[in-house]
Amino acid sequence: MWRRGILLAAVLVGGCSGESDVGDARPEPKREAGQPAPPADAGTRVGHGANAPRVPVPRNDPSPPTATIVLATPGGRTLGEASEPPGRQPSAVEELHEPRLQGTTIGRDPDGGVARVRVSLREVITCRAHGGTTKRPRIRYFPPPQIERIRSNVGARLPSEKRRTLALTLGRGRCGAGEAVEVEAQLWGEAINGTGLEAVTPHLRLFWVR
Repeated sequence: MWRRGILLAAVLVGGCSGESDVGDARPEPKREAGQPAPPADAGTRVGHGANAPRVPVPRNDPSPPTATIVLATPGGRTLGEASEPPGRQPSAVEELHEPRLQGTTIGRDPDGGVARVRVSLREVITCRAHGGTTKRPRIRYFPPPQIERIRSNVGARLPSEKRRTLALTLGRGRCGAGEAVEVEAQLWGEAINGTGLEAVTPHLRLFWVR
């Protein structure tokens, strides 16, 4: 009887102390039925920023996102950029000392979230083979275009900022047995928000010669 009394007192003291081994844990919010996961390309090579807040997709959103394309060296030194709506605009053709570059598209939409960002590159490649030269065009999109329109469900939560960074090499794999000796190129970016509105940046013009 004496031992039972001590045990009961210990239980009462522990229950009134306000301390708990589980701390202040709260259950994670459940995803509503019908609320989609982020688009398949939500995870890009550099992600979309650990601090980028997520916002719900509205039913109506009259304002498109903003988009910025940044041209940089493989080491990350910025060579030029352009934005839509207009901000810093491209000037003259950027002459590259090597055929390698880094392209980054940054999309922002604090009202409706960003569903997708794309980096695009158009090239006119001069190939040399057997003593002569030929010009071969090529356009590359990252990720490739889709036939259906991108539109997220109302209420889905998307990041307010998303970016995609790619390492690119001009002329690679286009000349067959020959070699690329000159490339004229254009680099641009695109951002699409949760309601399907898009922004396309002005094109940055590039030139490389061997």
